[in-house]
Amino acid sequence: MALAASQARLLALTARKHDCEYAETLQAARKISLAKESSDLQREYLSRLQAKNISYYANGKYNKINYNYIMGSSDFTQILDGSEHLKKNNSMILCDYKGQVVLSEEYAKAITTVCPDALGSDGKGKTFSSSNIAAMIAELTSLDVEEIKKVINGENVEKTHTVDAQNDVTMENMGDAGTRDYSDVYTSGIMSIIDFYLPIFQAAATNGWTTEYNDSMRDNPDYLNDALNTGIFQLVSVYDDGNYDPNTSLDYFILKDAVEQSGDSEKREEIKAWYEEEKAILNEKETEIDLKLNELSSEIEAIKAEMDSIQSLIQDSISSVFDWGSS
Repeated sequence: MALAASQARLLALTARKHDCEYAETLQAARKISLAKESSDLQREYLSRLQAKNISYYANGKYNKINYNYIMGSSDFTQILDGSEHLKKNNSMILCDYKGQVVLSEEYAKAITTVCPDALGSDGKGKTFSSSNIAAMIAELTSLDVEEIKKVINGENVEKTHTVDAQNDVTMENMGDAGTRDYSDVYTSGIMSIIDFYLPIFQAAATNGWTTEYNDSMRDNPDYLNDALNTGIFQLVSVYDDGNYDPNTSLDYFILKDAVEQSGDSEKREEIKAWYEEEKAILNEKETEIDLKLNELSSEIEAIKAEMDSIQSLIQDSISSVFDWGSS
């Protein structure tokens, strides 16, 4: 009876030993996976440290680059009155790595209102005739399309203004009451608006366009900066026909002083704090795994010792039976 009990106990210990060894294998696999996570974390940390900020200089300071600086908005008054600092080079626009112009919803709406077929059934922006650009700028800015066409063709737009000398709050130094010609000023204003928007729409007409990045740019204020650093976005210079100058790149615009690439000490501190926090989490996981491995190793050693003891008892029992029979 004692022999049978010992055999049953030995079988139970053997099963438990196998369970512990399997658990030990799983924990070892977790530790290998954790080592990969640690390596990936280190790589990402170094990558973030090396990343640069793309900025532009205005109002006596460097400002983080944003979509409006490169591409403007439908608020064309900022072009006329300088309420917001605009890029130095109007031919500099934003496209993605496929060459598609990165457009806001406002720009896309102006295109599809004038050319509904410029949006494919797959939701991707298609090329369109540049003859429609004047209407698109008019749609975007609420200016008169015929006046825009005239200015694009190099013509002056005739514009007069009736002045009441005793109640003139809109124009300075106009003298006596009467009709004043301000065609040159008016045409110049339209020309400045065209100069800003024309490269954007001309490039979209020639290369296609996309709005697929708008959610990412809205949700993540660093998305545009990071996309320029990683090559998802490109800064390009647009020829009059809408094609891109092959010699322009982010480096080109940095050298030309259109944008600036620089490090940010405050950002580096944020990155360091993030890294230390993530590293602490991984260290905690590793400590937990090591403790579990030590527990399993100790249990396996204890099981082995008990198994050896039981096997010795079984052997002694078997030997005593044979010894009794031979005496």
